[in-house]
Amino acid sequence: MILAIKNALSTIAPKLTYDVLIENQEDGTVKATLLSLPEFQGFGANKEEALNNLIQLFQARKPEIVTLEIKCYETKNPLMEVTEIRNNEGNAWDVLEALTGTIEAPSDWSS
Repeated sequence: MILAIKNALSTIAPKLTYDVLIENQEDGTVKATLLSLPEFQGFGANKEEALNNLIQLFQARKPEIVTLEIKCYETKNPLMEVTEIRNNEGNAWDVLEALTGTIEAPSDWSS
């Protein structure tokens, strides 16, 4: 497996957008939560104050945003192997013969 990390800011515009959940609290305050990063929450007396506090918190913590790309090793399809044998060997009987093998068996199958 091959792992590559790319800096997201190098491939997209530096301005990022986030979905924010705005919730009115029982005590009359407002809570703003980044949905993609729920540990980032801002509180305030109103929506604007909660959003401003959330932005300040986000900027103060300076999170690094990267894109993680994982490339898996290529696996060989067993049917491709049969196709290769057929192309190299000729007909279906040749393919069956190429796929056959031997197994070790007990001297007495009743045991």
